[in-house]
Amino acid sequence: MSNPSRHASRALSAWRTRRPACAKLLSLLFVLLVAFYFQGSGQAQQNLFNVPSSDITEKNKVFFQEQINLVSLRGTSHTTFTYGLGNDFEIGVNLFNVHFHPVGRNLQNPSMLFNSQKGFNLGEHHKISIGTQTGFTMPWYTPAVKAATFSYVNSAIDLKKFGKYYIGGYYANETYAGPGNAVGLMAGMEYELSRNKVHLIGDMLTGHNSISAVVLGAVLYLPGKWHVSMGAQVPVPHNHGRNGYGIVFQLTHE
Repeated sequence: MSNPSRHASRALSAWRTRRPACAKLLSLLFVLLVAFYFQGSGQAQQNLFNVPSSDITEKNKVFFQEQINLVSLRGTSHTTFTYGLGNDFEIGVNLFNVHFHPVGRNLQNPSMLFNSQKGFNLGEHHKISIGTQTGFTMPWYTPAVKAATFSYVNSAIDLKKFGKYYIGGYYANETYAGPGNAVGLMAGMEYELSRNKVHLIGDMLTGHNSISAVVLGAVLYLPGKWHVSMGAQVPVPHNHGRNGYGIVFQLTHE
């Protein structure tokens, strides 16, 4: 029979091992949050849902986005802070894939990622951006620390009252995207139903991995440059069960 006190001792020891890393992480997020409130607002929507929008945070502004994914009865959180450096360039940090109720033996460690994106205007209606989210996993559930990366090239076409459309490609290693293909296409759209009030949005990442999915929903614009987005997620065809059906929530300040 198992010894309850031994299991409790192991759990306490694991927590003590992770506690310094957790404290440093919380301190970093606190500093970024303070900077966010003192810097004021930016001008960007970092992601539609899963596809980057190609909008770049303005110089000396801080962008914040919190995404909650409820997929196959499991919840994860993705948090993004981005700082605008000017000249259509931004850098920031992501806390990716934090589980709400960690259960099971095959949990993926959360990742601390450093993001950057550079935009290139090709005309009044066309823009290309190149970006990456690259970092490492944190030893929360298993002691392994692995490199994680999601890098992309995205093209945005703004047709004004006829909507904004995105198409591009991505590379994601197995640590970020799970087993399956590492390269895929991405696409998205945004259509204005009511100016500065409600927009329809949707995006898609192709492939046979844990990030390949289609999300369709809407964004509601609130006072103070806050946005609330919600969408329904379905896996792409032939995903082989690597992603599931779910709901995506986003809270954004720009």
